[in-house]
Amino acid sequence: MNYTHSSFSYVFKNLWYIVLLSVLPGICLSGLADVEAMHGFYTHFFTGTLSEITWGEIFHTFSIYRFDGLLPSLFSVFSFLAIVLCASMLLALIDKHMRIGKRTLNGLIEKVNDNVLSTFAVTVLFSVVYEIGTLIFSSLAYAIFVALPNLALQYVIFIVLLSVCAFALLYVISIFYLWLPCMQITGFQAFEALRYSNQITEKVKRRIITALALSIIVGNLLIVPAAIFFPAPVVYGVMLVVYMVYFMLFTVRMEVIYFDAAQLEREDLKKKYHE
Repeated sequence: MNYTHSSFSYVFKNLWYIVLLSVLPGICLSGLADVEAMHGFYTHFFTGTLSEITWGEIFHTFSIYRFDGLLPSLFSVFSFLAIVLCASMLLALIDKHMRIGKRTLNGLIEKVNDNVLSTFAVTVLFSVVYEIGTLIFSSLAYAIFVALPNLALQYVIFIVLLSVCAFALLYVISIFYLWLPCMQITGFQAFEALRYSNQITEKVKRRIITALALSIIVGNLLIVPAAIFFPAPVVYGVMLVVYMVYFMLFTVRMEVIYFDAAQLEREDLKKKYHE
């Protein structure tokens, strides 16, 4: 199964509720972006002035959350909670639709109540892993730009560092990627669900990494030129669309892969005939 194609297909067939639940996360994630830092980093990077890049520009370009002031910190906390709530609702709707073939709101509140703690825990895990990885990457990248006098060597080692860090991050995410739907669908305890999710993920881990990497590459092909050449409102608009798509694909693909890897029959794919 082509997971990216299947995920897009599901999104387009059920666009009305998936988009509605992706707007708030998209607004929050794009609103947290430090456009000034992004512009500075990408401009220096593509004009060959790597030694002028500051650590803050690197970190704020790649980091998701912001804690460089009271308002950014409060907005980061609000954004995190909004993402958890919207993801809990979206996963509940997708799970029910794929299992019984119906898109109804009956029992949604109860299901969200069941989902919210596990979604909160896994979102914390992904956020901490990503931010720690970003901190390490930013520090190493800054050291490269400061310590190495040769521009070509700076580019080569930075690209190697970026590739290694990106692969390491995606590999870690792939380990935990099906943990959330496994907990929510099977009802297993956390460590039992993690063990089972790793068992069914083993054969598709490479495909998960490939699908996630493809999404990131395509998204950055839109974000990077916008950050370099366009004013801040346009950049925020581009990032809003990209982050909405990221959120939709990340959650939908999670369920698509789980149902495929666990060899569960999807009722939403069955054609309905009226007698």
